[in-house]
Amino acid sequence: MRNPTRVLIGVGAGVLALVIAVIVALSVYSGSEEAKTSLVVKYFRALASGDEVALDELTSSAFQSDLGLGPLGRDSYELFEFGEPVPGTIRFLIVLDDPSGTRRAIMADMAYKKHGLVQRVESIRRIEGGKSIGK
Repeated sequence: MRNPTRVLIGVGAGVLALVIAVIVALSVYSGSEEAKTSLVVKYFRALASGDEVALDELTSSAFQSDLGLGPLGRDSYELFEFGEPVPGTIRFLIVLDDPSGTRRAIMADMAYKKHGLVQRVESIRRIEGGKSIGK
């Protein structure tokens, strides 16, 4: 028969190793390109659906934005990602339908910061905007 103290120590060590592995995996994922791009997509999905809870979870308490998009509808916009011009900033383009029926595009930078194991949007700064002039 095995010593119960040794069995408990072994089980505890195994659980601790599993928890450490999960934390390391989440940390590695949160720094990946997919996680950064996903942050842009999640933010605009929450904005389009009016999900205030998701927006609060995705943004920091000091969040600021100067996009001035107006109301967004589902499937009324398209996102394009242009990488990180500087670490901690994702450059993207959003193309959307204007209420007047024309399409417009806005290029912006989304600054993010890691808070624990998650990344939060700190700010969105408009770089340039334009409207459709034809195909």
